[in-house]
Amino acid sequence: MKKRLMLTSILLMTGSSFLFASSDCGATKLSSYMKDIGGDMRVLSADIKSGDNAAAANKVTDLISHFEKSRNETPYKFKADSLQGDQLAEQKANFVKVIDDTVLALKNLEVALQSDNASDVRKWLGEISAQRNIGHGAFRVNC
Repeated sequence: MKKRLMLTSILLMTGSSFLFASSDCGATKLSSYMKDIGGDMRVLSADIKSGDNAAAANKVTDLISHFEKSRNETPYKFKADSLQGDQLAEQKANFVKVIDDTVLALKNLEVALQSDNASDVRKWLGEISAQRNIGHGAFRVNC
């Protein structure tokens, strides 16, 4: 049952892979990174499902790289909402915080995978899912 819950969490994350950008709004670096994240999350899910935690831990490294690159981008929503000045700076800081919190959760997931700690793997997958929900709610625009 716990394995099913963990896999369901992973699938929910991959089904909604565009954490902070929507490709419908035009091709951007950020939307490209989010597509890469979605693909890597599917591979991560398959690795965990198959019990290959070593491969999953390696995939986490790729995910962290995509998120770190995303950190320097600006979500399309900021443009769509015509944010400027202090309002733009505040939202950009919020965006960076969610990215940083997600990277921290991924690093903790990597440790859990390397130590074969299934309980911590579930915990950190849940945290990554929570960060995804925060990101979607705040930074994703449907266009």
